[in-house]
Amino acid sequence: MSLTLPEELTYESLCSALANDYASQGEIRTRRIAEYLYNYLCTLGSGSRDSKSKVRMVVEREYTDADFLDDFAEYYIRCYPNYSRRCKRLHFFKETPLAEDVFSRLVRGAATKGEEDAFRESYLGFVVARPLPRAVIGRTVLRTYESDGGRRNYTCTRKYPVNLYGISLSVDSLAFQEQDTVLAACATVALWSCFQKTAKLFDTRTPTPAAITTVAGQAIHLGRPIPSHGLISFEMCRAIRHYELEPELIDLRDRRFRSVPFISLLYGYLWMGLPVILGVEIEKVGRHAIALTGYSFSRERQHKAETIELAKDKSTQQVPLAGLHISALFGHDDQIGPFSRLKVISPACHSEGESNTIYLESTWIDPETKRILKLTPMQVIIPVYHKIRLTFVDVYRWVTVFLPALRYHFGNIEALEWDVHLTFSNDVKGLMRTSDLRKDAFLESLLVEHHPRFVWRAILKFGEIRLVELLFDATGFARSFPLYRVVWHNEDFASKMKWLLEHPGLSPILNEVESLRINSVRFWEFLGLSIARQFD
Repeated sequence: MSLTLPEELTYESLCSALANDYASQGEIRTRRIAEYLYNYLCTLGSGSRDSKSKVRMVVEREYTDADFLDDFAEYYIRCYPNYSRRCKRLHFFKETPLAEDVFSRLVRGAATKGEEDAFRESYLGFVVARPLPRAVIGRTVLRTYESDGGRRNYTCTRKYPVNLYGISLSVDSLAFQEQDTVLAACATVALWSCFQKTAKLFDTRTPTPAAITTVAGQAIHLGRPIPSHGLISFEMCRAIRHYELEPELIDLRDRRFRSVPFISLLYGYLWMGLPVILGVEIEKVGRHAIALTGYSFSRERQHKAETIELAKDKSTQQVPLAGLHISALFGHDDQIGPFSRLKVISPACHSEGESNTIYLESTWIDPETKRILKLTPMQVIIPVYHKIRLTFVDVYRWVTVFLPALRYHFGNIEALEWDVHLTFSNDVKGLMRTSDLRKDAFLESLLVEHHPRFVWRAILKFGEIRLVELLFDATGFARSFPLYRVVWHNEDFASKMKWLLEHPGLSPILNEVESLRINSVRFWEFLGLSIARQFD
């Protein structure tokens, strides 16, 4: 087999490389996902959406892809057409001319260290081209856009080692692939992408799409699992449990969850790097599943509300949460492409006469009117480690206990904000070491003591000032007392809270949230003891 030399990436060269005996270059040119990948790669090459620089492509032919090989053995080998078991793998590079003599020296191991370093630094990732008539885009691992000063947060990525002709490369990303309607509908592909990350977070397995479809089909299924016609939520949960995780299912149509801050809920898990499956209803299209991989976070608030349904009773207003800063989500939409942008449209943004429900906008377009279609959130499924038992909704109820004290102390609570997210205790300790806490015996005791492996952090802020941080044992239970540590970042706020807790006439005010079925009396006692522990 002869060495394939680098070529300049154009839309024609990309479509030519993706084409096969069953899907011509002309057919590939008309597909939205091919156009998305081309624009995405060009933007990666330039570092800007407004300008495009040259990207080089190397086509690795006769490539064996493990995920497709499993699909091939499960289904395609039994088909009458003689489908190939081999794929092509397309590699992409930026900012490097990759002259023929330089590339040949790199492959032979005769290049200089500087040339090898530049080659590795310029690597953008790869796309596997499957030899199929429709779902041509196989396992795709591409670099993300730059963070743009911390605005873009692609939290659900991992490092993928890549070997090209003996040259070791790597890319930080999350694997994506196009929906194969035979073996993997959108829900299967979303699960497959999520399992890529949970394997690194929790040391679990990374099954192939065919394996996921087969396992999901072992649940109560009214039709044959293969060819796949899509998975229902029950089957998705079955697959998650099979692969050593637990499905946390939130049906946003349920009245119990319509007052929960929806974007902050997603943020609470994405912050940790845990992918979230979002089920949406696409206007005029139907149900669809997207694997969320990150979010766009702005310094200024982007919304006035983030619940599925606006509260009619203004007295039920809660302290704002970090989700109000999120203007967009990033997700693997198998019908569009990897890390596609989903703009968040909140109830306060609606024009007069529209329903008070939050929705998303992507690049789903009505083919007749060219109007952007609405994506209405329906369900959230989070594949969590089985020892993580406390949910975002549980923690949200606990921080609500703080509300009467904050109203009494501040009056207007709009300037306050809770940042609630799931994380590892080791990460908590690392952040504490670099925080604004005094470097004294209290911090030392905090770092030395044992913490549960998984922790929910709830940080109360006044503008940019941190006031207090509540640490919840994520392995605990909602009806126990999962709050195990309180860290006061602001001594003035702590002293005012101490006065409030010791004032005999304020007990009825502090305990006005008994309807939450939370032991608020113990909560206030715990807060008082934490102030004494830290400052006395």
